[in-house]
Amino acid sequence: MLNIEIDGKALEVEHGSTIIDAADKAGIAIPRFCYHPKLSVAANCRMCLVQVEKFNKPLPACATPVADGMKIFTRSKSAIEAQKSVMEFLLINHPLDCPICDQGGECDLQDIAVAYGTSGSRYTEEKRVVFNKNIGPLVSTDMTRCIQCTRCVRFLQEVGGIMELGMVGRGEHAEITAYVDKSVNSELSGNIIDLCPVGALTSKPFRYSARSWELTRRPSIAPHDGLGSHIEVHVKDNKVMRVLPREKESINECWLSDRDRFSYEGLNSPDRLKVPMIKHNGAWVETDWKTALEFAAGQIKDITNEHGSDALGVLVSPNSTMEEGYLAKKLATGLGCGNVDYRLRQTDFRLDGKRLGTPWMGCNIQEIEELDRILVIGSNLRNEHPLLAQRFRKAVA
Repeated sequence: MLNIEIDGKALEVEHGSTIIDAADKAGIAIPRFCYHPKLSVAANCRMCLVQVEKFNKPLPACATPVADGMKIFTRSKSAIEAQKSVMEFLLINHPLDCPICDQGGECDLQDIAVAYGTSGSRYTEEKRVVFNKNIGPLVSTDMTRCIQCTRCVRFLQEVGGIMELGMVGRGEHAEITAYVDKSVNSELSGNIIDLCPVGALTSKPFRYSARSWELTRRPSIAPHDGLGSHIEVHVKDNKVMRVLPREKESINECWLSDRDRFSYEGLNSPDRLKVPMIKHNGAWVETDWKTALEFAAGQIKDITNEHGSDALGVLVSPNSTMEEGYLAKKLATGLGCGNVDYRLRQTDFRLDGKRLGTPWMGCNIQEIEELDRILVIGSNLRNEHPLLAQRFRKAVA
C-alpha cells in the first residue's frame, strides 16, 4: 500500500492506482469527461487536471499513477485555474442550445460548467458547425455538441468488440464519425448514449418526448434473456418513456443490451392487446375484466369438479419476476394444485442425481472473465446474450 495525501487528507491506496481512482474511493470530486472506470484511459479532455507537489504544471488525474508520499491538491489556485481554462476551451465551439437539447437536466457538461467554469465567455468569433451523422435507427447525433472525449469510440472497440466509430481530422477540425456509408450495428450501441457526457449522442426513440425531471423512476429486471440485467424504467403519465441500466457489477456491470434498452416501445404498440377477450363461437370477443375473470374462474372450477385439482397445471413464464412467480405458486396452492413449472421448451426432465434438468456449471457471471477455457455449443452469443458475450471477450483479451 502507498501513503498519499489529497487536499490534506491522508490515504492508503494500492500500487498502480491513479490519482482519480484514489480520489473517487475517498469521495473527493474531480471533474472529468473522457475518463470512465470501465474504459481505457485517453486523457484527452484534460478536465481532471490537479496540482501535485514538486511538479511545475498541473497533471491529469486519470493518467497519473500515485507514488508514495505524493501530495495532491484538487482545489488549489493552480488546479482551479487549469480546470477553468479547460472548461473555457471546451465551450468555445459548444452551441448554447441547452433548452432544446435532450441531454438537458442530466448533462455532465452543464453540471461541470456551473461548478468549475466561469460566468462568461471571452470568445466572440463564430462557432464551428459539424454535420450530423446517420449512424442507425437507435442513436441520434448532434455532432456540433461533441467535445471529442472519445468515450463512444473506446466503448465500441473495447466493450462492443468492433471499432465502428473513430476520430478524423486534427485540432479544431477533429470530429467523431463512422466509416463511410456505415451505421453502428453493435448489439450494445445504446450504451454510447449513456456514456456521452454532452448531448451529441441521444436516443432516437426517446428524442423530444420528455424531460428527465418529468420522469418517475422504477427499478426492474430485464426480461429478454437469462442474465437478469438490472434496469431502471422511466415512466411519464403511466407510459414507459425509456429504459436505462442500473449498475450491478456481478451481472450487467453498468451496461445494457439494445434489446433490453429499446424493447419498451413494444409496450406502446397499437397492436398490443389492451383489453381481455373471450372466445365465443370460434371468435374472440372483447369484454371487461370482471367478466373475463369470472369466466376463467368458472372454467377452473369446472375442471377441478370433474377431474380434480391434479388435472390443473400452472405454467409460469421464465421472464416473470420473483414476485409474479410467488403469486402464481400461491394461487396454485390455493387450488390444491402442485403442478407448477416454468420450463417452456424443456423436454428432458430426467434426474441427474441431485437436481432436475440442466445442472449448474458452478460459475458465476463475474467469474467468466477469469476462465482460461470456454466451450460454447449451439449459441450465437452476440445475439442471444450480448452482455455475456462481452464478458467472454474480456476473458480472451
